[in-house]
Amino acid sequence: MRIIKKYQWLLLSILFTAALISIRMVRTDSLHFLSIEWNLFLAAIPLFVSHFLAKSKTRISGGLLFGLWLLFFPNAMYIITDLFHLSEGAPIPQWYDLLILFTAAVNGAVMGLISLQNAERYLDKIMPLKYVPFVVFGLFLLCGYGIYLGRYRYLNSWDIITRPRALAWGVIMNLRHPLRYEQVWMITGLFGTWLYIVYAWFKKLKTTSGNNNPN
Repeated sequence: MRIIKKYQWLLLSILFTAALISIRMVRTDSLHFLSIEWNLFLAAIPLFVSHFLAKSKTRISGGLLFGLWLLFFPNAMYIITDLFHLSEGAPIPQWYDLLILFTAAVNGAVMGLISLQNAERYLDKIMPLKYVPFVVFGLFLLCGYGIYLGRYRYLNSWDIITRPRALAWGVIMNLRHPLRYEQVWMITGLFGTWLYIVYAWFKKLKTTSGNNNPN
């Protein structure tokens, strides 16, 4: 498929991480890090969806794809928090686990950044360009809040369907009593702002690289 060819080096990096995890599971006879592979799969969903979102022809199809993309987008950045799983007491060298967690985090972040770049092409088509940076920053704030929900409330993207009451009640409580949930807004704001800065740098890097390409 064309999409595989386009992201072949990213796919190779993901397979490298998956191989590290498989070796770890065999050596330790434990499925402890299997969740990392699942998180990588979830992180790939927004990238896959965004590939078609950028090419959407109608507002209806574009709106549905954008909603699906936004639902899974935080999963790509959430993998960064899997670094919490690093411990000194593991039955395998700590540097090996660090390599697994770091490569998984980088792969997830890159998939998320590329998917947002695809989504931004869609936004460019449906709204004035001057508003797009503000919308993108808002998306990163939502992503930061999604990271909080996943790491500390153990809520997933599909809980909007399977556990809508739990999800809605948690969000309502955070909004009704913001001063009680300082950690929520710190995670949301700091992660969101940092990811926006990284995204701006990522876009600048790609633009510079493209301008220097003799082809």
